[in-house]
Amino acid sequence: MSKIVWLASYPKSGNTWIRILLSNYIKDCDNPADINNLDSAPIASMRFWFDEWVGIEASALDDALIERLRPGVYRCLAGDSPDTLHMKVHDAWGRSDRGEALFPADVTAGVVYIIRNPLDIAVSWSHYYSISFERAVHDMCDPNLVVGRTGEKLMGQLRQKFRSWSCHVQSWVDESGLPCYVVRYEDLCSDPVAGFAGVVRFCGLAFNEDRVRKAVAFSDFSELRSQELTKGFREHNFRSNTAFFRRGRPGSWQDELPVDLANKLIRCHEQTMRRFGYIDGNGQPV
Repeated sequence: MSKIVWLASYPKSGNTWIRILLSNYIKDCDNPADINNLDSAPIASMRFWFDEWVGIEASALDDALIERLRPGVYRCLAGDSPDTLHMKVHDAWGRSDRGEALFPADVTAGVVYIIRNPLDIAVSWSHYYSISFERAVHDMCDPNLVVGRTGEKLMGQLRQKFRSWSCHVQSWVDESGLPCYVVRYEDLCSDPVAGFAGVVRFCGLAFNEDRVRKAVAFSDFSELRSQELTKGFREHNFRSNTAFFRRGRPGSWQDELPVDLANKLIRCHEQTMRRFGYIDGNGQPV
C-alpha cells in the first residue's frame, strides 16, 4: 500500500503553488505543468473521490456519516495508487464523532504544512470569496468556521472544518501527532529553490537540484498568471472578480488591509503569529 503526504494549509496560504511545484518536479517535462491538470496532487475534500469509493453520493448522506467514511476513502486511494500521493487538504486536522482521525496515521507518510502570514491571508481571502475585509477577518477568528455543510453548494467539495487560523495551525502541527514539515510561504518566496528543496527531501522524492531549479522556474508566478489569463483556472472561485494568481507578494496586506482589522487579527492570533515569526516581541508585524 502506498501512503499519503498531506499538503495541509489554511485557505489562501500557498497550497496550490506547492502542488504546482511538485507536479513540475515529478513530471520533469520540457514544458511547465498545466495548472488545470495537476494529477499528482488530488484534493482531499473533492466529492468525486468520496462518491467513487463509497458508492453512494455524498449528497445523500449527512455530514457526520460522511466524516466517519472519509478515512476509509483515503485508505482506498492510498491502496489504489502505485506511488505516494501528495494530497491537498484545507480541513483542520480532527476526528469524527466516533473519535477516529479524519486523516488516518496508518496511510500517512507525513504532512507538509504551509503557513502564511494571516494578515496577507485576510486580503487574499476577501478577494477570492468576494467578501469584505471585515467578513474575512471575522471568519479567520472563528474557532468553529465550517464551509460546505450539507445542503450548501461548494463547487463539488465536502464539508470542511477550517476553524480559526490559529486553531488550524495547531491542529496539524501540535495535535495530529503526524510527522510534520512546516514551510513558511514567505521563506518559499524569498528563496524558492532552498524552500522547495526541503519539501522534496521531506516527501522522500529522489533529490536532484537541477530538477528543483527547473520546477521552480516552471512554477514562477508569471508563468501561472499567464496560464490563468490564457485558459483560466478550474479551481478558481466562479464568484470572484479577481484572478486566482492575483499578487502573491508577502506583506501586500499593508496596501489594502485597514489598521483596525490588522490589529484585530493580531489580538486574536498573537501567540501563533509570534511563534512563527509574524510579529515581534512587542506585537508589531515583522
